[in-house]
Amino acid sequence: MRIARIIEYFPPHVGGMERHGLALTQEQIKLGHEVDVFIGVGGLKPSSKPKSDFGEFLKSDFKNCFELGFKIYKMSLQFLPLYSKARRFWFNLWAYFAVKKNHKKNPYNIIHLHGDFVEAFFGGKLAKKLSIPAVLTIHAGLNKKLLKPKNAKYFKNISKIICVSQEIAGDLESIGVSENKLAVISSGIYLKDFENKNQEEIQKIKEQHSKPIIISVGNLRKSKGQIYLIEAFKNLKNNFNSVTLLLIGDGPDREYLENQAGKVPGIYFLGRQEHDKIIEYLYASDVFVLPSINAPNDREGTSTVIMEAMAAGLPIVTTKVGGNSALIKDGMNGFLIDEKNSEAIVEAIAKLLKDEKLCFDMKEKNLEDIKQKDWPIIAGFIAKVYETVL
Repeated sequence: MRIARIIEYFPPHVGGMERHGLALTQEQIKLGHEVDVFIGVGGLKPSSKPKSDFGEFLKSDFKNCFELGFKIYKMSLQFLPLYSKARRFWFNLWAYFAVKKNHKKNPYNIIHLHGDFVEAFFGGKLAKKLSIPAVLTIHAGLNKKLLKPKNAKYFKNISKIICVSQEIAGDLESIGVSENKLAVISSGIYLKDFENKNQEEIQKIKEQHSKPIIISVGNLRKSKGQIYLIEAFKNLKNNFNSVTLLLIGDGPDREYLENQAGKVPGIYFLGRQEHDKIIEYLYASDVFVLPSINAPNDREGTSTVIMEAMAAGLPIVTTKVGGNSALIKDGMNGFLIDEKNSEAIVEAIAKLLKDEKLCFDMKEKNLEDIKQKDWPIIAGFIAKVYETVL
């Protein structure tokens, strides 16, 4: 099968959709398919030919992903600002003609788009023009302002929509998209990344910080809600004086968050870390917290970092947003709390720190549940979706 993947942001650009796109492509190659990837950001150095050597990737982030059997095509006009409407429009227009041109030379069997309304519009028209099916994966919560019945028309030429959370599927149904057109399949992780980790390095991290260790991983921006975790940590110190908070990630709110943390002892901003190092930090920690909130244009999908924390055997504290509730069952493998609620974060963490058996039970539950999120299994689910539209 020949697959045309249209995904604006791709590694080494950092993000959940980017990692998803690369991992799925690699798994589809293993299954014997031929995949061409059309991107706007990432993948190639400016001087590279269409088939990239991925020389600028962080090797530990994407080890096992370098046996590339696919071509990457990158849009022109790279001067357009990242995340701008103009860039997004141009990328989708460029991809329309680039895929169409390649299709004439060597026809594709299916188009796989990654995005939402804009990608559905352009990709749907392309699929209709080429008379082949288009599948769309929606990775994050939809903009509430666009959830109107009149906008269901954007998806009319899409054969199947893969939603990474039930919340996204529910939003689409609410505007009139047929349930038969929807499939809920989360993203995945590579469980092999969690095998045979460097125990000496993990022990070093434990020795560098006083226990217990609370960890949070994510881009430092409003939608990730780190400000509420910092406020919670200040209160947590009253009863757990030796507790440590590790914040991994970078982003536009870093300076603001550092100022809010002030001189509170035990808070460490570790910046961006390579993937192997993040896993070591997870193994060295005691509790994982993701305090995401529903921001207007930036809503959680299915959190990769929650899945990785599960694979490391950590109990999870997270908010009832996006796909979090599909991963975490309150009181079973973690705690689900209301967003923007520092007091609830304190209460949940305190329960875990006071109850070793509860933490152990949640660890065992997470290690069992995460087995269904291994990328080869997720790729198999997506292959079945393809079968329904071909």
